[in-house]
Amino acid sequence: MKLKLLSFVFIILGVTSFAQIPVGEWTNYQSYRSASRLVDTGDLIYCAGNGGLFTYNKTDNSVQKLSSINGLSDVGVEALAYGAENDVVLVAYENSNIDLIYGKDIYNLSDIKRKQIMGNKAINKVMFDGAMAYLSCGFGIVVINTEKKEIKDTWYIAEGGAHLTVYDMASDGTYLYAATAEGIYRALASEPNLQDYSNWQRFSNLHPNGRFTQIENLNGKIIVCYSPASGNDELYILDNGNWTRAFTEISKVYDMTVAFNDRIIISNNGDVYIFAENGTIIEKIYMYVFADSQSQGIDPRCTLLNSDGTYWIADNLYGLVRKKGEVSEQVSPGGPVDNSIFSLSISEGNLWVASGGRDAAWGNLWNQARFQKYSAGTWSVFDYSKYSIMSGFHDIVCIVADPNDPEHVFAGCWGAGVLEFQGDELIEHHSYHNSTLQSVIPNANFVAIGGMAFDKEGTLWVNNGGVSKVLSSYKNGEWKSYSLPDIANGPNFGNIVITDDGDKWIALSNRNKDIYVVKGENEARQWQRNIAYFSNGSEEIYLPMHDVYSIALDRESAVWVGSAAGVAVYDEPSRIWNSTEQDPLARYARQPGLELGDGIYHPLLASETVTAIAVDGGNRKWCGTKANGVFLISEDGEKELEHFTVDNSPLLSNEITSIVINDQRGEVFFGTSEGLISYMGVATEPEKAFTDVYVFPNPVRETYDGPIVVTGLMEDTDVKITDISGNLVFHGTSFGGQISWDGKNRNGNRCHTGVYLVFLNNKTGEETLVTKVLFIH
Repeated sequence: MKLKLLSFVFIILGVTSFAQIPVGEWTNYQSYRSASRLVDTGDLIYCAGNGGLFTYNKTDNSVQKLSSINGLSDVGVEALAYGAENDVVLVAYENSNIDLIYGKDIYNLSDIKRKQIMGNKAINKVMFDGAMAYLSCGFGIVVINTEKKEIKDTWYIAEGGAHLTVYDMASDGTYLYAATAEGIYRALASEPNLQDYSNWQRFSNLHPNGRFTQIENLNGKIIVCYSPASGNDELYILDNGNWTRAFTEISKVYDMTVAFNDRIIISNNGDVYIFAENGTIIEKIYMYVFADSQSQGIDPRCTLLNSDGTYWIADNLYGLVRKKGEVSEQVSPGGPVDNSIFSLSISEGNLWVASGGRDAAWGNLWNQARFQKYSAGTWSVFDYSKYSIMSGFHDIVCIVADPNDPEHVFAGCWGAGVLEFQGDELIEHHSYHNSTLQSVIPNANFVAIGGMAFDKEGTLWVNNGGVSKVLSSYKNGEWKSYSLPDIANGPNFGNIVITDDGDKWIALSNRNKDIYVVKGENEARQWQRNIAYFSNGSEEIYLPMHDVYSIALDRESAVWVGSAAGVAVYDEPSRIWNSTEQDPLARYARQPGLELGDGIYHPLLASETVTAIAVDGGNRKWCGTKANGVFLISEDGEKELEHFTVDNSPLLSNEITSIVINDQRGEVFFGTSEGLISYMGVATEPEKAFTDVYVFPNPVRETYDGPIVVTGLMEDTDVKITDISGNLVFHGTSFGGQISWDGKNRNGNRCHTGVYLVFLNNKTGEETLVTKVLFIH
C-alpha cells in the first residue's frame, strides 16, 4: 500500500498550460469529452471518462483534472464509488489497480492488479455499505475495509467455489445480492462465512443462467437488469419473493441509481428516464439545450440527481453535463476531442494532432476524419462538424504546415487524399480528379496518403500508397508526379524526411525494403536496406535492421532511423549515392553503442521497436518505443540520459505513437495509445544572439525547490554563476538555448539569500552578457 499526496496544481495539468512550466514537469493533454462514471461527495462531483478523472466543485464552479501527475496511480478508470462513512472515493482502473482518495491523500491498493488470477479480473462496479466496499469482479467479490485500507475478504460464490463474473451488487439490509453472468445470487449479510460458496443461493425463478449487469435496492425492493446476448435489456423487480417485469420503456441500461424521494434513474440508450417507485415516468431527458448551440441529442452513461433538481450526466459525447430546468451546460475540462493520436507535428508553436490511423496490415482503422490544433492554450477541431465534405472521410494520418505560412496546412488521409487549409478555411480537396494523386481503386476516391513533407524550397512532397506513381509534389498550385518503378503499387509508405540536399527518405516498413531514397526531383533513386555496420577490430559485423517505423533528421544533418531492431544512423546520408567500389561502406548505417563502462558494445535500443524519434535543441534524441516508453539519448547515441515508463513517471502508456518538440519552449509532446502528455525538457532552439535572455523563476523564493532555468541562450553557451563577491557556485554549458541549475552551490547546499550574477559567453567568446537572479529565503 502506497500513500501519495494529491497536489492540486493547475499549471501542470494544462489548465493554464501556456504559462511558464518548470523544467522536468509533466502536462496532461487528455480528452475529457467522453464520460462514463460519476459520484457526488457533497461539494465535489467526481467524473471519469476516457481521459481519466476530474472533479467539479459545486461551490466555486472550478474544474480540476486528476492524473498520475498529481497522485493517481494509473490510467483508464473502470469503476468509481463514494463511501460517505469514511469520506472516501474509490477509483478502480482497467488493469485492476485501486486508489482510495481521502481528501488530498491517496492510498494505492495494487493487490488485485499484482495477483496472478487465471481469466478475467476486471473490477466492474463497487458498492459501499458503511466502511466496506464490495467490488464486483470478473472472478467473484472482493471486500475492502476502507477504514483499515486493506482487503478484508475474497468470495468465490459460484458452485464449487468456481470463478464467476459479478457485474454489480446491492443490499437490502438483510441480504447481499449479486448480479452475475449466470443469474442473481444472494446471501445473508449476517452470515460470518461468505467465503463458503454454499452460503450463496441463486434464484431459480428468473433466467437462472442469464447475464445480469445492474442491480439496485429501492425500499427493500430489488431491481435487476437482465442483459441477454441479443435483444433489449429487461428490468425486473423482486417484491415479497416474486419477480415482476418493470420499466418496459427501457431498451439498454448503462447505469441505474436511486435518488432522493425514492426515484429510480436509468441512463438508457439515448435518454434518461426518471421513474417513481410505482413505475410511473416522472421525467424523460432526451436532449440538451446548450446556450451556444441548438438542441443536441444525448448519449448518457451515468446520471445523478441532487435535491435542488440539478442533474449531473456523464455523457459519452459531451463529457460532464449539468442540467437544471431547460438549460444544460458542459462542465468538463478543456482539451482535445479524443485521445486517438497517430501522428504529431509542430510549426511555429502550433501543435497538430492527426487522429486517424492504419492497422498492422496497412488497412484503415476507419476513424472519423479529424485533426486538431493546439495553440496558445486553446484547442481547435477540424472535422465534419465544420466541413461537410469531411463527413465521409476517414483516417487522417499526417499533418504538415507550410514553413513560410504556419496557417497554411495540409492534412493527409489514408483514403481521401489531401485537404488544404488556410487558417480555418478548407480551400481545396486534392484527390485523383484534380491532381496527380492516384486512387488505389481505379476511378474511385481511395487516395492513400502515407506521409508528407516540405523541402527548403517550399515544395510539398507527398507519398501515395498502392498506385503506379507513388510520389507527387505540389507548389504554387501545380502538381507533379514521379515514377518510381522499384516501389510502384506498394501500399506501405510511412513518413518522409527531406535532407538539406533535397533527398527524400521514405519509410517503407517492409522487410528487405526498408527505406527508399529519391534524389532531388527524381534525378536518382534507390532502395536503402537498413543495415548497420560495426567492426570490433577483429571482425566485421553487419546487422539487418528491418521494419522501419520512423525517420528523423538531426541538427548535424544525420539521418536517424527507428526500426524493429533499434536505431540506425547515417552520419553522412549523401554517401549512399557513392559507388560501392569507391566507398564500400557507403550504403551502411552506424548503430550507436551505449557506453556502460564494461568495455562491451551495447547496440542502442537493439531489443526495442523504435516507433518515433525527435531531436531537441541540444541535438539529443527522444526515442519512443512500441512497448517500453521513451528514451532520451545523448547527441552521439552513446549515453542513455532518461528512460520514462508508466512505472517511473506520469507517462500515460508505454506504447508511443509519435513525438514532437516545441523548440521555443523545450516542451516534448508524447503521443501514446492513451492520449497526449508532455514533458518540459531543458533543451530549446538556440538563439543567434543574447537578445532575449531571462532567468525563471526570478526571484527564487523559499517555497520553490525546483530547477532554475536560464533561457534565450546561444548554442553551447558557457554559463558561470557567482555570488556578489565573485565566488563560483555553478558552471555549465547550455543545451541548445537553455540551461538548468538546481540552485545549489558547488558544495551541494542551497544558495543563501542574495543576488547572484549569471555570466554568459557564446562558444567563440565573441558574445557576452551578464544577468542576475535573486534568491529569497
